[in-house]
Amino acid sequence: MTDHDLLIEKLGREMRPVKPLRSTGWRVIRWLALALPCGILASLLVQRSFTDWSQPGAMQAMVQLVLAFVLGTLAIRSAFNMSIPGRRSISWKALLPIALLWLGISLSQIPGQAPIEHDNDSTRCFTFLLVVSTPMMALMIASLRRTRALHPVRSLAMAGLGVSCMAVTLLAFCHPVHLHPLDFVMHLAAIVTIVAMTVLVGKRWVTMK
Repeated sequence: MTDHDLLIEKLGREMRPVKPLRSTGWRVIRWLALALPCGILASLLVQRSFTDWSQPGAMQAMVQLVLAFVLGTLAIRSAFNMSIPGRRSISWKALLPIALLWLGISLSQIPGQAPIEHDNDSTRCFTFLLVVSTPMMALMIASLRRTRALHPVRSLAMAGLGVSCMAVTLLAFCHPVHLHPLDFVMHLAAIVTIVAMTVLVGKRWVTMK
């Protein structure tokens, strides 16, 4: 087409208004309002028992829960910001102290004399985290897909961290106060798996066109 004015006019007629994005804070709140109920519903598919908050060490478990939720919220916020050019996101260095504090408290919740026999509780923990995180992961990828990303792997890795932290938060409501060493290992393995799955699955959908 050699008539540039006609081409511009044609493209102008086909253009549709772009709906502006809400603020990052609103997007985080909206995601939490959708993702957490979905995670709770998914938890009904997994065998679980509720936490006995009257046990010694319950206060540390509550602190763990709060730290996981705060870390997850900050990671989700950072993932949303990273998907928009020019937005400043939270550095992983800023999240590291919270993660290390959660890690330290988790280690302190492991009894000195852990029982040798542990049934299959650790495997159930791993399964719970993966099942609960699946709908939240799908919602996260769908949310990031709308804005795409200049660095999709970084955005998705941060999003995966946020999803895994929210899954750990839900696990705190149906897990013994004290941890078995195998529990701790399986929790970490589940977190790594969730982050990897978020990147691998989301990389196809969250790209800059």
